[in-house]
Amino acid sequence: MPAYRLLASAFFFLSGAALLTEAARGADFRVENAVFADGQSQPQSQGVTIFHAGLVYDFLLNEPAEVIVFDQAHRRFVLFSVNRQMRSEISMADVQAFVSRVRQRLAGYPDANYKWLSDPAFEESFDRQSAELTLKSSSISYTAEVQATDSAVAAQYREFSDWYAQFNHALNPAKSWPPFPRMRLNEALQRYQGVAKEVHLSAALDPNKPPIKITSRHQLVLQLDASDMNRLAKLRDYEQSFKSVSFADYRKGK
Repeated sequence: MPAYRLLASAFFFLSGAALLTEAARGADFRVENAVFADGQSQPQSQGVTIFHAGLVYDFLLNEPAEVIVFDQAHRRFVLFSVNRQMRSEISMADVQAFVSRVRQRLAGYPDANYKWLSDPAFEESFDRQSAELTLKSSSISYTAEVQATDSAVAAQYREFSDWYAQFNHALNPAKSWPPFPRMRLNEALQRYQGVAKEVHLSAALDPNKPPIKITSRHQLVLQLDASDMNRLAKLRDYEQSFKSVSFADYRKGK
């Protein structure tokens, strides 16, 4: 794994806790992401997720630009809205509590498709020759091209992906799917000791509407470079200059 650690001795402080520490945990790598609507050649959104020194930094490159930091050591997510020049945070415990309430509400839905979302089950298959993983159900299906990687990298990526899916729903409940189906896919990806290179999602919860089809592409890079370090360095400026607000106030502008 990379020895490139220009920021290994740098510190960013948020609410009195170090955001970046000298004691690196796990591997350093990045994943470049792009999401496409069905039939579109240009991505709806693009970003890069950097795993460095035990933290995960998710940079949304579209406007409005945003950075989300997964700080597991301090059990929180830290948020930076670049355009609004504000920062906030939410604890992992609060994310988990929100998601638990969502699961309970879904479990009580009379509609079978929405109730299924609370505890989704899929028919799973894996083609070892093409490295294609398929999860099928009557309402949501995933087809993923699996890129094999080191088991530690796969585990790190799965843990972040599970938590990020839950966090994203807490941040944007009206604009995101409940996290539980995606967490099933994350579990399967780790079982095959890989990460997704490309994912095709087809969702048809409402039989009166055409299915929603989305493709996401992910490029795993097992070494950080100067551009990654430059992105991380900007966070120090953000921390010093951005106004700190509550999570509720931060979410109002979403």
